Amino acid sequence: MTSIDLKTTGMHCGSCAKRVELAVGDLPGVSSVKADAAVGNTHVEFDAAQVDVDAIVAAIRGEGYEAEPTA
Repeated sequence: MTSIDLKTTGMHCGSCAKRVELAVGDLPGVSSVKADAAVGNTHVEFDAAQVDVDAIVAAIRGEGYEAEPTA
């Protein structure tokens, strides 16, 4: 398993975070996702053989939020 933290901007409430969690959680290979609107972060654990960071970022952007890996 691989894990990544993504700076996620545009989330304002728990419902925003839940939308991100559902979108990313539907991707194949994602085992867990936790979005936190208060700090603007999304933590994802995934199988890199099934999904890549670009697909995760695209899923978040598809919900109307911005995302980029943190250093």
